[in-house]
Amino acid sequence: MAHENLGKLLKKFYQDRFKPDYIFKVVNPERFAYREFGFDILGSHFVRNRSFSEPAHLHEYLYTFPVAGAYIGAEYEFPLRGTFGGHQPITIHDVKWIGRELVFDLDANEYDPVRFCSCKGQKKVCEECWPLMQDAAAIIDETLRKDFGFKKIVWVFTGGRGYHCWVLDKEAYSLTQEQRSGIVSYMQLIHDPLGEQRIEDISSGAERLKERIFRLLGKQFVLNTPEKVFAEINIKKTAYKRMVTTLTQGSYSRFIDVVPKNHEAFLGMLIKYRYPRIDHKVTIDTKRLIRLPGTIHSRTGFIVQYVDDPVSFTLDQAIHFETEL
Repeated sequence: MAHENLGKLLKKFYQDRFKPDYIFKVVNPERFAYREFGFDILGSHFVRNRSFSEPAHLHEYLYTFPVAGAYIGAEYEFPLRGTFGGHQPITIHDVKWIGRELVFDLDANEYDPVRFCSCKGQKKVCEECWPLMQDAAAIIDETLRKDFGFKKIVWVFTGGRGYHCWVLDKEAYSLTQEQRSGIVSYMQLIHDPLGEQRIEDISSGAERLKERIFRLLGKQFVLNTPEKVFAEINIKKTAYKRMVTTLTQGSYSRFIDVVPKNHEAFLGMLIKYRYPRIDHKVTIDTKRLIRLPGTIHSRTGFIVQYVDDPVSFTLDQAIHFETEL
């Protein structure tokens, strides 16, 4: 679609359909004026270091310009502004950082080394690889709630290839970069130095984490992974078929009881193919901008929308902005 036509549609959507209050499910309305916003202006340039005194001004900005992407950053001591009207700019480098939500970013493209569908190497996601996002959400949500005690967690479909997980608990808001890094390190088991896809060893005492991985990821792994993968850990065809039959027709109380012989080798393979691949920079960087809920991902046309249950949400439930016009 030409920029001119897309620009007209974007302006119409933001003027007629965007509701500024939509963002207040994840943003504190009382501190709205102190938040940073950023914008990808269609066919032009990227703008950040913008604050708005009230939501109506943000709304006006969105439909005045053809905004291809809208983003929100942290809260600062004073409102931010660019260079205009003879005023000196006030940027994130000039004022004190106050806080921001703890955010996790999941993107299907991070799974390219283990995706089997035609999306591999492409900036897209399909029904075949989308379950990877569902599995990742299941692990992250339960880990945040049970291991860290967070309660206020909101999931957002990015409009592109994955999810954003927003942790809204008061304790999370003021976490330092070092503390955020510690949380990510606890959950991050896949590292990719020089494309090595190294799997972090899980200590023998981490039984809770192991149980969670087997329970939440095991069945999908067996039923949706080519048989040849299991040959890498010496699971023969008969054993593989027995697993599939048990998972689809038989009864079992624990998934680990379905796994033949070497549980640790199976666990390593399970982590490699199904465990969350977290973009740690998004979580750790307290000044990172995140797509604003309710706005449009212009490359796909889908709305950045809240998801009640990220484990059951499917691509069929994604809303394209043109259907709202």
